[in-house]
Amino acid sequence: YCTRFCCHLYGYIGSKNDLNDNTMKSERILIVADDSPSSIKAVKYGFQLAARLKARVGLIGVVDGALAIGNVDAGVFPEQAAFEVKKSMKTFLEHMVKDYGDGVDAELFTPEGEVKETVLQLANEWEATLIVAGTHGRKGLNRLLMGSIAESILRDAHIPVVVVPMDKT
Repeated sequence: YCTRFCCHLYGYIGSKNDLNDNTMKSERILIVADDSPSSIKAVKYGFQLAARLKARVGLIGVVDGALAIGNVDAGVFPEQAAFEVKKSMKTFLEHMVKDYGDGVDAELFTPEGEVKETVLQLANEWEATLIVAGTHGRKGLNRLLMGSIAESILRDAHIPVVVVPMDKT
């Protein structure tokens, strides 16, 4: 991922140290968000980068339909559960903009679907020039079973992707 991002920087501004040059074409940064600590770190980084580049941000929180199954016995139907999950995600994204997006033009997206496919589709439709995502830092069997969404986005994206690593403590 560093190679792709550095190539992007070299391709547009000639010097990896000159992030303030207005000729860089990263005008639309799509930031992938959920409420995990690694994702929040990526959101913060994405907004900082957008502020330096004077870029517009698309903040996407993909709603997993499997989480919105509801409980008919308790009177919570799947449509209502999906609405509540989407509403909660929108509130979370609004807090991220408030906390980290000062002075950055941001647009919020809360589509339903599978994360990787939904992010890549929106990146294309919204004409993003860069994607920022956090990684949970899974290793071993946990990584094999759970996979890495950031890694799969990186592998299949047609634009540069910055993967923000989780702090190692």
